[in-house]
Amino acid sequence: MWTCPNCNRTFRNTNQQHTCKLISKEALFQKRPPVLYETYRKIMAHVEQWGAYREETVPPDVIFLKTKSTFGAIKVKKDHLDVEFFLDHLEDIPPVAKYLQTSKRRFFHLVPVDHPDDVDTQLLAWLKASYDLIQSA
Repeated sequence: MWTCPNCNRTFRNTNQQHTCKLISKEALFQKRPPVLYETYRKIMAHVEQWGAYREETVPPDVIFLKTKSTFGAIKVKKDHLDVEFFLDHLEDIPPVAKYLQTSKRRFFHLVPVDHPDDVDTQLLAWLKASYDLIQSA
């Protein structure tokens, strides 16, 4: 692990390109509908049960969820959240809106959510699988 001497963020790769600017979560949600913060909190209530992790909030709109490296991200948009995660296989089914193979055994997935009811067992299982995948790497 490499720790940036300027911002103290940690990364798997030495001299990882990144922004040293961190912002508060409150700033991200300040001008957004309150339901988006409720949706974020519902996701995080589950993540908090899985074990050690950290959050890094960077401009303009991203909350990175990290253990050894990033296992997920929540992008706070104007009217929804984009929940991003990695799996060791492709899930090309709704509600997955985008996916991309990033390496031989890693697939990026994006699921948009705009209400706490969108945070279902399938989304949480995918996010937990991403957490486990990064923990075991």
